[in-house]
Amino acid sequence: MDQIYWNRRTCVILTGGSKGIGRSLAVELSKILVPESNIILLARDTDGLEKTKEMVHKENGKISVECFQINLYHPSVSTFENILSPVDHTKYELFLLIHNAGSVGNLDHLAADMNDIEEWNKYMTLNLYSVACLTNVFLSKFKSDTAERCIVNMTSLFAIEPFKSVGYYSVGKASREMYFRVLAIENPTLNILSYSPGPVLTDMYTQLSLNAKNEVLREQLTSKQQQQYIVKVEDACQKLFNTLATKSYTNGGRVDFYDK
Repeated sequence: MDQIYWNRRTCVILTGGSKGIGRSLAVELSKILVPESNIILLARDTDGLEKTKEMVHKENGKISVECFQINLYHPSVSTFENILSPVDHTKYELFLLIHNAGSVGNLDHLAADMNDIEEWNKYMTLNLYSVACLTNVFLSKFKSDTAERCIVNMTSLFAIEPFKSVGYYSVGKASREMYFRVLAIENPTLNILSYSPGPVLTDMYTQLSLNAKNEVLREQLTSKQQQQYIVKVEDACQKLFNTLATKSYTNGGRVDFYDK
């Protein structure tokens, strides 16, 4: 790994940091962040946030961790501003925003059945609208003349490959990727990456493999053949950090764990 990139005081803002990949991202990041760096964790589960904080400090007691209980189904600019306003923007050399929070949505519906506007609004609020809202506050708070700004959008193969019975999830991921592609061409000073960690065994993966309406998809996710492609979460994190450090990606583009 290119230590030069990470050898800077860094402020990380990470959504969905109470479990799963979000927790692992925080813990693995703590192993490479320099003293006086800071990780700001956002999630609904207060107990989960505190557990992540404990795990981070076990790895690195020289960085600070802040936890904020927040429901991204009901985002607001003022809430995000209250979280980020106290951050001393002159203290850090790198600001890293990782959009990790998300949900798979209703797995009982095929695309032709997705006609509930309220359900659509609820899903897109969490998976797209809150993302755009937090990004706006992040960019307004941290200007490009003070430090490098990097945004990571955690995405999935489902954003670019259609699978039956995961319409909400696929549309949400695809929408996020396009939002960041537009943001990148409008803001060339930003470093923006959509990163697909591959099939990591998380609660979300289990939910898909057990509850997807399409039987073929369920069998595919649980097959012996699929097991050889399962990615260790630590390896998925390492690939992301290496990709950021070497800047081996097109700004606004996507990288998958299995990309060479």
